[in-house]
Amino acid sequence: MNSLQKICGIGKMAVIATILTGLITSFAMAQRVDPAQEGRKYGDPGFRGEPIALAVVNMDVRDILSHITEQYGINFVIDKSVKAVPVTVNLKDVPWNIALDSILRSQELGVQVNGNILRVADAKTLATEGEIVRQAMDTQLDSSPLYTEFIRLNYARASGDLQRGTATAGTSSGGSGGGSSAGGSQGDGLLPIIKRRLSRRGSIEVDGRSNSLIVTDVRENIDAVRQLVAILDQPEPQVEIEARIVVATRSFSRDIGVQLAGLVTGARGALAQGGTLPVPQTGGGEQQTGGVMTQPNNDMKSIIPSTVIGLTTGLFGTAQLSALISAGEQKGEAKVIATPRVTALNNRSAVIESKTQIPVVTIQPGQAGAGGVALATTEYVDVPLKLEITPQITDVGTVVLEVLAENSSTATIVAGAPPAINVQKMQSQITVPDGGTTVVGGVLFDDEREGQDRTPGLSRIPLLGYLFKRKSVRRDTNEILFFITPRIYRPDFPNTTGTSGTKPSATIIQPVPMGNPSSNSDKTPVPNPTPRPMLPVTPATQPAEVPTAPERP
Repeated sequence: MNSLQKICGIGKMAVIATILTGLITSFAMAQRVDPAQEGRKYGDPGFRGEPIALAVVNMDVRDILSHITEQYGINFVIDKSVKAVPVTVNLKDVPWNIALDSILRSQELGVQVNGNILRVADAKTLATEGEIVRQAMDTQLDSSPLYTEFIRLNYARASGDLQRGTATAGTSSGGSGGGSSAGGSQGDGLLPIIKRRLSRRGSIEVDGRSNSLIVTDVRENIDAVRQLVAILDQPEPQVEIEARIVVATRSFSRDIGVQLAGLVTGARGALAQGGTLPVPQTGGGEQQTGGVMTQPNNDMKSIIPSTVIGLTTGLFGTAQLSALISAGEQKGEAKVIATPRVTALNNRSAVIESKTQIPVVTIQPGQAGAGGVALATTEYVDVPLKLEITPQITDVGTVVLEVLAENSSTATIVAGAPPAINVQKMQSQITVPDGGTTVVGGVLFDDEREGQDRTPGLSRIPLLGYLFKRKSVRRDTNEILFFITPRIYRPDFPNTTGTSGTKPSATIIQPVPMGNPSSNSDKTPVPNPTPRPMLPVTPATQPAEVPTAPERP
């Protein structure tokens, strides 16, 4: 029975080992790349082929190339410039593509790619052919007719930027008017971008009245320019920014004071008095004291006496005791919400501002030569509610904001003194999702104070000491929060939350070499090069045959 159990256990272990071996083998085969597939990756950046081992002595270089390319499925043609040269190679565990490049470089050979075919030729032959091709392209460029294309722009600027208006506000000294202006910086528009992509025969001009580009060049380059302009002349998405500035203020104060006064009269006008409560005056305006006592300063009385309880009683004989309890409590809450809102184009700054200007008069003493007349100068100080933003919309539907929010207000105005200005300001750069609300900043100011006015010694007696002290408690809390909510909006594309609405990028082939010609809108004059024979411009609608351009010197 035990032998049977051992045989069954050994059989199970054998089955498990067979399954594991099959899985490992399958995994290894799956990781191995077909050599024919590796040949298609030849020339890709970062590609490292399968390691090979190659050891030959005085073997024809053409046979070595044939062996490597045939093994990895590469289509190749060996040019007649490749001669039968004996090569000695000894390689071990070297990627095949690196080995192939090393062999070609050692024999001064190069590779020319035509579709899926590699042409192996002498490096000097390839360089000579490249020069011949370039000369042929230059000859074709010189002999091709020129066309003039009128390209009108809708959203982009041909040159410069739109002029901003000028805002004036405030007055200057002496009652005369003064102001401030804000202007935008001039952009370059599409002119420098298109100008760099013209051929040496091309030229470009700008019609500022119609916001158009007038491009003259060969037909192939004209088509490439139109494709580029179609990609760049797109409406930029715009962002509506809503900011909320919340200022919450809470205040609480309590003040309780107890005052006592004692008065004792005796024979022959004797008088004794004391306490923290001032003695009332008689009808004639004279105090009841004999004038030898100094009245207390009344600091033991509550500064907010909303409730007052007084008591005057006689204790014995001519003695009199007076008591006054004053108490008060104040509580206040205030909430101020400012909601500036502004809409801006992508990567363009926008400012919205609502402000009050407070006049501040400064009096300067007169000079002796001016007859001693004082001069009054009036300056206006801004108290603004301001929101300034510069949005940048990403392709993932978020908005990068450079934001400045400011909320100012005047404090309590005291007669004869300039008013103080309370300012809440936030400046930051943040990333916010489309339609999302985020708190970009906040300030919490908590001021808690406790004060006592008391009589030395007596105020420290337990229980009885409360009759000789005044206690005040005050707490002020000021909280400021800044909220930002951006909303992306683009009228020419579906307004879907979470998308920027930007068209995908594209690749445009440059058909002719870029000549970087000068433009009529250059800020600095460019010296004209040595004149060369040029062909007459042929209208786009009626191309005509033109003579072959003369050979270049």
